[in-house]
Amino acid sequence: MPDKPKENYTPCTKYGIVNPKEAVVAVTYACNARCAMCNIWQNPPEQPLEPQHYRKLPRSLQTINITGGEPFLRKDLIDVLRAIDSVVPNSRMVFSTNGSLTETIVKTLEETRTFHRTIGVGVSIDGMEETHDKIRGVPGLFKKATRTVSALKERGYEDLRIAMTLTEQNATEARKVFDLSRELEVELSLTVAHSSEVYFKKKNADEPDAPTASVEDLNYIMCSQLKSKSPKDWYRAFHTQGMLDSSHRKKFSSKCEAAHRYFFLAPNGDVYPCNVLNKKIGNLRDAEDWSSIWTEEAVRSARKSVAACKKGCWMICNTRSLIVAHPISATSWVAKNKLLGTRKKKADA
Repeated sequence: MPDKPKENYTPCTKYGIVNPKEAVVAVTYACNARCAMCNIWQNPPEQPLEPQHYRKLPRSLQTINITGGEPFLRKDLIDVLRAIDSVVPNSRMVFSTNGSLTETIVKTLEETRTFHRTIGVGVSIDGMEETHDKIRGVPGLFKKATRTVSALKERGYEDLRIAMTLTEQNATEARKVFDLSRELEVELSLTVAHSSEVYFKKKNADEPDAPTASVEDLNYIMCSQLKSKSPKDWYRAFHTQGMLDSSHRKKFSSKCEAAHRYFFLAPNGDVYPCNVLNKKIGNLRDAEDWSSIWTEEAVRSARKSVAACKKGCWMICNTRSLIVAHPISATSWVAKNKLLGTRKKKADA
């Protein structure tokens, strides 16, 4: 693989506003699942951005989450990925998928890694077979999703995880899915179902909270993550704690990095602070370049909306940014709780 150019970072716009380092990029809202917690599949077809429009993304990006809908339904996805790679060749591309199109997913990712080095994949699994297929509204989807995970592992993908969205329908199966991730030797990321008129196409969002039936499972998962030898798992435990403890979640979500460190890009080119807050910043299709979107006036206005937001979101995309932007707070929590765990072991001995 040829060396990538190193000059891929533009820290600020011409207005002096620091450019974001992370983005959630929905390349389509088309979806072949019928999930109970998401209405994307009910939307009329949109006019998505053309591949060349993605060349306007900021060169500051370090992590791009490629999502949908189901991103692998997009026929020209490779062209989109090549366009993104031309702007940020050294970034980490993370794909979120329902895992239904195993052959297409494998073929696309194998071609992608001929020109892009760092790839991660999250495959949605929301319970064991019967529960998952019921929530996703597609018989046989659990088997397809696990087959996709196995197929990617066989091809040497290491940045690989199961992504579970907790609802009242699957709350009692969180531990089983965690154990499944260990069996498959991949990571697990958890989130609570959110509402969003921007992304999930659901209005009147209540503050997210972990379904009460999952508390025992979440405690088990958090303790297992803290006992892990992997620092990445320790910080996942920090995230899991936020799903258990509303005071923990409020304390850290009040430092939300939306419109600071990251943004959400809709398939039609609309740019938002995140995938929940309905505060449009600009449109990539219409813009001359990124700096004409990320202006001082637009960004400061978006940040005011973020500061006033009371939604208390707690998803991997925003907690990752919180941890990176506020490492002392997150690391202090990890150190304290690992120490408490060590003390408890000695007391039980």
